[in-house]
Amino acid sequence: MQILNIIGSPRKNGTSARIAKSFVETSEENGASVKSYYLNGLNYKGCQGCEACHSKLDKCVLKDDAEELLDEMREADVIVFSSPVYYGDTTGQFKSFLDRTWSHVDVNYENENPYTSRIPKGKHAVVILGQGNSEDVHKDLVERFQMFMDIYGLQLHVIRATGLNGQANQDVTAFQEEANMLANELTKELAS
Repeated sequence: MQILNIIGSPRKNGTSARIAKSFVETSEENGASVKSYYLNGLNYKGCQGCEACHSKLDKCVLKDDAEELLDEMREADVIVFSSPVYYGDTTGQFKSFLDRTWSHVDVNYENENPYTSRIPKGKHAVVILGQGNSEDVHKDLVERFQMFMDIYGLQLHVIRATGLNGQANQDVTAFQEEANMLANELTKELAS
């Protein structure tokens, strides 16, 4: 089983990154192989809106550090997306990468459902979000992720670390335990 870990936090040991680390470490203990990408350390551009991925190729035309990561999305059984919530959304690093995943969608506006995923079916997405606000704030992020993951054909699992009051290095043990339980569940399900 292959797990792709996409870290959207600019802080390698930030809240969302630590929760993602718990998920992938438990997955590795259960026999999964993991590839992790720290977006803040990559050199890549956001989507250029050129639509070459829908008119000339079946992938993004840009040649940069995101190219390998986008290819890995098609191969992974589980894709972990983690990001803190800054100013009501995921980080800029994460959003720029997420826009590039538009290349994983074949588009034909003549069809009733114009979107067809280029990612093989049967895969899972784990979205880990950390935020200072309470749980009732920024629920729209989960709704948007659900929409995107539905388009990609990925089964969505969400871990939201909420109510952290913007403090760095807070105790996130409860959220790490939630990540460990989910990792155990998914690795067992996908191994059978």
